[in-house]
Amino acid sequence: MTVTTTYNMKASVVIAIVLLIVGSALIGIAVMPDSPSPQLEFPIATPDSVERLAAYHTPDWGEPGVYHNGIDLIVSTNVSILSPVDGRVSFVTEDVNPYAGNILFSIGIAIDMIWEVKLVLEPGFKDSTNNSLQTDAILVSNNDVVSAGEKVATLLYSENYCHLHYMLLYRATDVSPYDFSSPTAQAIFEEIADRSNSTIQYDYDMPQFTDTLFFRVSLGSGVVLVFIALVLVWRSRRS
Repeated sequence: MTVTTTYNMKASVVIAIVLLIVGSALIGIAVMPDSPSPQLEFPIATPDSVERLAAYHTPDWGEPGVYHNGIDLIVSTNVSILSPVDGRVSFVTEDVNPYAGNILFSIGIAIDMIWEVKLVLEPGFKDSTNNSLQTDAILVSNNDVVSAGEKVATLLYSENYCHLHYMLLYRATDVSPYDFSSPTAQAIFEEIADRSNSTIQYDYDMPQFTDTLFFRVSLGSGVVLVFIALVLVWRSRRS
């Protein structure tokens, strides 16, 4: 057996061990038991400024076969956006809305490994000056720890369907934030819906954890990595 062959065998074994550890961790994450369901508080400081709602799970949202994956809170003035829960800021991003062309200002707040809130500020601006002002009105950064009721941004008003797109993710799959809101927050949703004759949500099936994107990606990636590790070990033993 040559020195090169011995080196390659050792390298293969080391790689296999790393892949086995990472793969096993991903499988473990995939089957992690559910944590307690969150109780979200209302994400806007002045509920009276919310003119109406656009319901969660509205069918054919933007295009046929697509369901609305959050609740839109349409506002009539500048409003303070509050963290609805204790958590850690997992991302702050700006993206172009593929449907309308405006900028989406998104704040993710991770509650734990299972649950995450997503606050998408959509002022409706299409000019760089106002979009820059909205960027400056975001008060948090990635990895900041926030508390329920803490101000994280100001949503600047425009007349172009200015709203907060409010999402809750369970294992990376959207569910209705209303269903996981505190009684006080649910009462606010219901008061807005009553006075504006709007709907909070349409019927939907709560995802089972084995059906979620989080589960499929974590489990699939873990299984693939473990399989590759076993193949590397098998090949090194035959060399």
